[in-house]
Amino acid sequence: MLKIQLIWVIKSFEPLIKQLCDEMKQIDLLYKKLIVSQAGVDSKVTIDEHVRSKLYKIILEELKKLRKKQKRIDYAADEYEDLDREMRQLLLKEIQVIMDEYILAKENSTLKTWKEMYGDISHYINNFYYYRMDEQYEMKKKRLKDYKFLDDE
Repeated sequence: MLKIQLIWVIKSFEPLIKQLCDEMKQIDLLYKKLIVSQAGVDSKVTIDEHVRSKLYKIILEELKKLRKKQKRIDYAADEYEDLDREMRQLLLKEIQVIMDEYILAKENSTLKTWKEMYGDISHYINNFYYYRMDEQYEMKKKRLKDYKFLDDE
């Protein structure tokens, strides 16, 4: 009976895993198009706002889907940890984009506008190191549950 249940769980996650791989590929392709150079005398490197908007939408929608699935799984289950890992990847990509925007805002003398939108860069740097997936992270067994999502309140 346990074997049948395990096979069912694995089969139920196969479409999700394929979809996540497709979404991450799409995110990576969009990320490569994110930064553009403007021609002219004051040639600046900027963020393509259309691409940025698409990236944000995809990441947010995927996070919502993963969070919904995660809520139905026991916190101690391996599947919960797998979903957590996928969510961290998405959050890391969003933080990477925000930090790229910070660097460009600094170079383009628009840092004040960036700070009005995002606040203090140290928040994103701290989150980047919190979410990253290295050996040290795995040993600490931190999970996104350690952070609060708005839907948890």
